[in-house]
Amino acid sequence: MKEKLGMLRTRFGIPGIISVLALVFAMIGGAYAANDDGGGQATASAKKGKPGPRGPRGPKGATGAAGPVGPQGAVGPAGSNGSDGAKGATGSTGVTGPTGSTGATGAGATGATGPTGVTGATGATGVTGPVGPQPATQTGSWGGLFDANENFAATISFALPLATGIANSNVVTIAKGGTPPASCDNGAGEAPSAENPEADAGFLCVFVAQSPPVEPEVPLVFKSGAMASQGASKTGAVLLGEFGAAGSTFWGTFAVTAAP
Repeated sequence: MKEKLGMLRTRFGIPGIISVLALVFAMIGGAYAANDDGGGQATASAKKGKPGPRGPRGPKGATGAAGPVGPQGAVGPAGSNGSDGAKGATGSTGVTGPTGSTGATGAGATGATGPTGVTGATGATGVTGPVGPQPATQTGSWGGLFDANENFAATISFALPLATGIANSNVVTIAKGGTPPASCDNGAGEAPSAENPEADAGFLCVFVAQSPPVEPEVPLVFKSGAMASQGASKTGAVLLGEFGAAGSTFWGTFAVTAAP
């Protein structure tokens, strides 16, 4: 009943409801009077009389209080997920930005020097190269003392071996202050002497710078210590002398030029 009244109130308002109720009661009263057998004069009059004119509309009643809020309806079922849309086209590559400036050098300390590595193995010895050209003339010095038996021996060595030895015929000795032969003079520059020994190609020239006061003033030249081996070998010669005072000095220089 309350819900129906609420609906009427919402639709017609309070004045409308009152008018409707008045009309309903009038109709009910009229019907009751028509059906009442024991009614008096007034009832009979009511039956026979015509309805009076409709009265003026009453003033609008005050608005009634708001009805209670109805209960919240049940939550409807969740809708299904929609399908994924198509993948959009890939956009164009953006412009490359400018290169950033170089950062400042860090302040880290220099690391300690690592240990020295192990020495590698020595490589194999290479092949010996060919002998270079020999100098035209080699020079050197010789010297020594006479022993108690008045004998003298000294050696001379060539810095570079000769291709062949020198025969005794091409070995020349020049006494102290003597004049060198043409075979011991190259004909250029300073004259040959003990201070400037010279020799032609294929010759060995032995210059005496100091000798004992007695003979011999020149030594004999040998390939070895044997008396029968006069001449010079490819690497040098032995100088022998006699009859010098014991302890006296005997020395000089030499020049040798390889044979062409």
